[in-house]
This record gives sequence, C-alpha cells and structure tokens, in this order.
Amino acid sequence: MNNSTFKNRLHIFEYTLSASEKKIANYILNNVESVPFESISDLSTKIGTSPSTITRFCKKLDYRSYVEFQTLLKTESIKVTDYDTIAEKVIEYYQLTLQLSKSIFQKVAPEVLVNNIENSNKIVILGIGSSGLTATEFALRLNRMGINAIAITDSYTMFAQSVLLNSKDLIIAISNSGETPEIIKTCKEAKKNNVKIAAITKKFNSSLSETTDTIFYTSDNNILEDDKFYNDQLSFQFFIDVITYHLLKNKKYNENNKKVLQVWKDK
Repeated sequence: MNNSTFKNRLHIFEYTLSASEKKIANYILNNVESVPFESISDLSTKIGTSPSTITRFCKKLDYRSYVEFQTLLKTESIKVTDYDTIAEKVIEYYQLTLQLSKSIFQKVAPEVLVNNIENSNKIVILGIGSSGLTATEFALRLNRMGINAIAITDSYTMFAQSVLLNSKDLIIAISNSGETPEIIKTCKEAKKNNVKIAAITKKFNSSLSETTDTIFYTSDNNILEDDKFYNDQLSFQFFIDVITYHLLKNKKYNENNKKVLQVWKDK
C-alpha cells in the first residue's frame, strides 16, 4: 500500500480504529505539515496518548513503522501545482530526499562504518550501473586520504576479489534494490573468508541485508511519486558525504587529502 495516501488508508481502515486511535487520526489530519517532523514521543504528548498507541495506529493503517508513516506523509505535503518552474520542483525533491535519508540511515551510527574503514587493510567498494559511479567516487575520496580502497563495477572482478580478501578487509556494497545478483554472490563468497561487509541500500529486508554485518538505508525515489524525477544516486551521495566528513576529522586523512588536492592545483 506504499502508494496510498494517509487519507486513503484512513478511509479503508477507519472501521478498525479505537476511540483513542481516531483521536490520533483527527490530530494528524489537522496538522499534516508538522506531524512528519515530530518524534513519536513528542507527538504522543501533544495528542495525549502513548507512543505504543501511535505505533499500533500506524500498523493498523498498514505502515510498517512510525518512521515509514512519517516518510510517506512528508511526500504528500508536496504540492506540485505550487511550483513556478521545474527547477524549483527539483530543488524541493532534493531537499525531501536528503531529509528522509537523514532520518532513515541514522538508525545505525555512521561512526560504525568510519571505524571499520579506519581499521581495515583494504576497502573494496562494489556497485553496478549507476551505483558503480557512486562506488568509484567513494573510492577516489578514500584514496586521496591515503586509505587503500578500490571500486569494482564489473561482476568478473568482483568474484575474483571475493576469494582473495580476508578478515582484515572490508567490503562496502552499494545497491539500490538490495537484490543485485552479482553483489549478493560476491558478498556471500567473501563471507566464507570472514571479510567484514557493510551495505548501503534503499530497500528494507532485502537479500543483501542477509549477507552483511552492517547495513545502512537511504531514501528511495519512489516515495516522490513522480517518474519524471530521476536521480537514483542522490541519497547515496549524501551518505558518502557524511562518511567523508567524519573521516576528514582525522588529522592524518585531512592532511593527506590536502596534499593530493594541492598536487592537482600545481599541475
């Protein structure tokens, strides 16, 4: 039911709601623009109910969680007819994508991946298609910091590397769907050698999540419900920007990065 609006869901499931849940529904209808940015505890206080009641309410309306409810409700506040130009519409989509990515991926602290990168001998970043471009950019950034990293974007090299890595190495797998066969196969093979594996994807409960030690989620373009907006790497780019910033707080990495950039400026 991901394409159903809040009002549609309410119409379908209203008969199942208790008196307290109807109270929640009425509050949301009257505060559609602010509710998506409220924590569940703050919202429960304002309504005069409990967080657990709000969670049950969300699930009755076929949302997987309060976070998914917030995410989808945010997209409904976009009023396409309010935009004077396509550029303004795209800017709004950028802002929404980044806001949602922030709220989603921080379920696991980015410092977890930063720590894994800092303590691994070799970083192998996997990506196919457009995700391969993100993988390449990520590897280049790490290289400029003096970190041993490579991006692999073809299946043959992925499979070859999977048997050569060991427990001191790290794979970072990037996949929109979390179902990319080549990446899943590579991760499964590497796991036999106890390689640490982190993944970045947009899909919850994907096959990729079953092969990783740590998984980070970012927002999916589908929530925008506009097939004319096409930038499936923006949320991934946001993620690696955050990781890059964390890494550059390390004095050694920062100095290495500056040295490399200066060399290019002097050429």
